[in-house]
Order: sequence, then C-alpha cells, then structure tokens
Amino acid sequence: MKVLGLNRVELLTNNADAAQACFERLFNGGHFEADSALHDRPQDCRINFPHGLELVHPMDTRFLPGQLLRDKGEHIFCVVWDVDSIDAARDHVLSSGFSIRYEGDYSANPEVEVHKQLVVEPDKTHGMMVIFQERRLNPGFSDKRSTKSGLEVLGLQRAELLVADPDAAQATYEKLFAGQLDFETEVEAANRPLDCRIDWAMGLELVHPKSSEDKIGKLLADKGEHVFTVVWDVNDFELARQHVLANGFEIQWEHDFGAHGPLAVHKQMVVRPNNTHGLQVIFQEREML
Repeated sequence: MKVLGLNRVELLTNNADAAQACFERLFNGGHFEADSALHDRPQDCRINFPHGLELVHPMDTRFLPGQLLRDKGEHIFCVVWDVDSIDAARDHVLSSGFSIRYEGDYSANPEVEVHKQLVVEPDKTHGMMVIFQERRLNPGFSDKRSTKSGLEVLGLQRAELLVADPDAAQATYEKLFAGQLDFETEVEAANRPLDCRIDWAMGLELVHPKSSEDKIGKLLADKGEHVFTVVWDVNDFELARQHVLANGFEIQWEHDFGAHGPLAVHKQMVVRPNNTHGLQVIFQEREML
C-alpha cells in the first residue's frame, strides 16, 4: 500500500446550508457538490474536493454519524487519505492488526474512474476515524474550483490529532501507514508545553500537552483524544488576516515560527471557533526549503 496524501476531513454539522455558507465565506469561495453515495442513510453530504472539506448532516440517530452528532455536537469525525490501491490497503490494514468498519464502492459516476473507500475501525487509532480511499477521475474531468480575487486558500495541509501518549500514537500511525510517515519531532511550540510531531507530506500532526494546566491539556482531559484542529495553506498571511477580520471571524492566536526543519517560512493564525460549526481552523503560510 502506498499512501498518496491527505484528501479531506469530514465535519459533522447540524445545518449543512449554514455550514456551507460559513466556509464559502471563510475560504473566499469554494465549490461544494452533493455526494450521492450516502450508504443508504438519510444524510446530507457536500464535498469541496479542492479545499479538502466534506460537510455531513446526518438525519437519523440510528446510524453512527447521527449518534456522534447527538452526543458530541459538531466536530471532525473522519479524516481521509488517498492510497494507490484499495485492495493493497485492505490487505495491509488487516495484516497489521487493525479492523475494517465498512467499505464502499462509489464509482457509479460518469466523472469518476474509481472511487472506493474503507473505514478503519477507530478502536486503536487514538480517537481518529481513518478512511483510506482510492479515487481517480476519468480523463477530461477535474474537481471544480471556485475562485475569487483576494485570499486564495491553496488546500488542506494537515489534521492535528490530540493524543494522550505521543509515542504510542506515533507507533500506531507508522504501522497503519505502512512505515511511510516521517515525523519532524523538534517542532517549536510557541513556548507552550506541547510535544508536537508533524509529517508535512502526509498531513498529520500529533499533539500531546505535557501539562494538564495548559489550555490544550484541559481540552484533552475534557474531550479525550480527537482531531481538534485542521490546517489550510494560504497564499498570503497578511491577506488572510484581512480577509478573516473583514468577514466577521476573529483571530484567536497567531505566531511566526520562523525557519525550522524543512520550512523556510512558517506563519499560522487560529480562527476563533465560535462560529465555524465546531471546527477550529488554522490558516498557514509556509515555504519549504
């Protein structure tokens, strides 16, 4: 199995129309298309493939997404990575001691050559439900992108997973990803007591708060291991700040990390999550060495 990279995050939301309007405003555009492959469940699913975001509104608590929304509110509940072969992914997942919750083939689409997914049972993945996906479009088709002048959100960069044991989590994901993860471990955490480990290419960060008194430590104690932040690359940090503030959002925190590891430029801002449907968004400008 070869993991090709991060594809999207799936956000459970109470109101798909409101969430779509919110993220179209925050992302300065974006094309969401209805997902017709609903697993025979009453769900409203809308995918923005270029930005790597799927909005899921479950309408029946008999199924897991509806139960999670009822019990935990709006939150990221799945993260999807592309693989070269779903058959190879299946063999690897099962031979490595993980279980598969379900599989689906959603290739019955004139634009799609193949679209197959398998969901890894989340009992061993530190609070993150992982989906491996084989997806290729037919020749002549591409994912639709809506662009406007001003801020350009370049794409989804990484999901940040809050973990209680970073060594165990790193070992788990190195095994699940067939040894293809390469974590940078000496990550400057802006003078906070955090153990942060990032694979820039695969789009995964493991975050462990070393202090229970830190805000993130309290979040781990309160909510357990979970995906707590999602990061998007932008073309211009200053333009992103202006766009966020001009469109009714607030900046909770920002920092210039300077050059480190494989990065020559690394600046981040956290959008205050009070009106982003449970999703804590980070906009990031980075330039690789």
